[in-house]
Amino acid sequence: MQRPPKILSDFDGVWTNQGPEAAELDRWMAAALAELCAWPVTRVQEELARFTEVMQQAPHDHGWAPDGRISAYVDEDPLCRPSALCRLLEQSSDPQAAVMRDAVARGGFDCMATFAEQCFRQGTAAFRLEHPPCIVEGAKSMLEQLLALGAEVVIVSNSETEKIVDWLRAAGIDAGDDPSASVRVRGSAAKWKLGSTDETLHVAGRPIYVDRPRYRETIAAENPDLIIGDVFSLDLALPHVMRTAGNPTAPRKLVLRRHPHTPKWILDDRAHGAIDHVVDQVGDLAEIVRSLG
Repeated sequence: MQRPPKILSDFDGVWTNQGPEAAELDRWMAAALAELCAWPVTRVQEELARFTEVMQQAPHDHGWAPDGRISAYVDEDPLCRPSALCRLLEQSSDPQAAVMRDAVARGGFDCMATFAEQCFRQGTAAFRLEHPPCIVEGAKSMLEQLLALGAEVVIVSNSETEKIVDWLRAAGIDAGDDPSASVRVRGSAAKWKLGSTDETLHVAGRPIYVDRPRYRETIAAENPDLIIGDVFSLDLALPHVMRTAGNPTAPRKLVLRRHPHTPKWILDDRAHGAIDHVVDQVGDLAEIVRSLG
């Protein structure tokens, strides 16, 4: 008997709109820097806006780089912005960047990346406490439509399982980390974590690292029919390479959820044809699932 189609879905940016959470992360980092520098927060915000403009002028040089190599570019995902900013401040010869670096070091951080990670964790935790979950409107009905088509939905995300389950349940969705849940969740997936090789895929002149062993293991274990994500580097580049190589566990379809911030270098030719479909909401998957048979 043919198994039901399996969807492997990212969470942040697919089932959520990241704008409010990204704004909270920006606010949190500015407040933390203001305290360390003993500056008014407005001054820090002005300085960070100046460095943000530098990144916007050359986004191909900036991004989330946990081990020094860019794992996702800053213009792909607004949640990458604090990490990318801290990386720029670490490397910049600008006198104000040096002042901020010194203040962060006096605050007990061994590097700007460690400071960025703490800001991210504390900022996202504060957002969860102070704001309602930013699940996309109509998420429950869109999921029910997919389940009615016989699809199995598994969420694989860098976010922690607890956050994802809490946000989905708040929207009335039966989610959990066990197979009995309507949506099975695999959090802390480390899609960002790069392997020992520098194997890359080039899109619009940008190198995208595709040796991501933790994510590869997850794809192989799940053997999905379709993968959907909103960040090409994190979500879709590796499964595209696996599919091109004829890996039997690779998906048949790759889908990008589009946002106003989704960059042209991905959209113009769907990453040189790596992306099969571009959708504006999860509900648009229904027709694609029907085509899987």
